[in-house]
Amino acid sequence: LQAADALAHDRFDEAHEALVKLADLAQGELAALAQTAAVAQDLTSVRVAFKPLSQAVQTLPLPQGMAVAFCPMAFEYAGAQWIQRDGHIMNPYFGASMLHCGVFEEEDEGA
Repeated sequence: LQAADALAHDRFDEAHEALVKLADLAQGELAALAQTAAVAQDLTSVRVAFKPLSQAVQTLPLPQGMAVAFCPMAFEYAGAQWIQRDGHIMNPYFGASMLHCGVFEEEDEGA
């Protein structure tokens, strides 16, 4: 969440620091994905590496107050998801250039 927020606000150093911490604390696939994002050299590269990390985190139970958001325009309209606190969309893939681009995904109530 700290990395997503930092990316949404175009703060490379803060995103890097959060990803390094996550890589140290996580295990297995999450640690590897966080490490890949942590060694990225610029915001664009971090955002590319953040997508698979975000997808992996979504397999975990969401804490209360968290939601899955989706931006259909990310990655040349391939789209991308992320987890964030409920509230205003804060897009980590575009940052300030399109900060509020995206929607919260509805939970499947039939499941």
